[in-house]
Amino acid sequence: MSLETDVRLMAGTRPFDLLPREAVQIIAFSCSKTRLRAGEMLFEAGAPADAAFFVLSGALQLSANGTERLAEAGSLIGETALSADVERRVSARAVETCELIRVPGEVFRRVLTEFPGLAAKVRKSTSGRTRELVKRLDAVRDKLFEA
Repeated sequence: MSLETDVRLMAGTRPFDLLPREAVQIIAFSCSKTRLRAGEMLFEAGAPADAAFFVLSGALQLSANGTERLAEAGSLIGETALSADVERRVSARAVETCELIRVPGEVFRRVLTEFPGLAAKVRKSTSGRTRELVKRLDAVRDKLFEA
């Protein structure tokens, strides 16, 4: 795939959809691509997460605590690693040949500093999603205490 195709695909996915095209171009240009064959592990749960992965093609099986889901082309895996030092919460294994863009957190954060106002925009979006997650967790907790 060409850089232009990579940028177009990434620009349609959160948090890249919040960024100007030039910022997405810088990110795509600054990152490396990796290819996995079917059955290869991308990472294991519990491993340090210093980068997110954008799936350009193929599919990955994400698994944690006995649950599984599929991440297909256009998915971003490990978004939290773009802004914080975290551990992987899931394991990821290719179910078919995959091409991925590895987006290091340091690259993402550096780009945010180069575009005034961008960090606040991304922070606001992340904050809103975090509030929604906390609200859903509170609802689950309330149901558990009722039982």
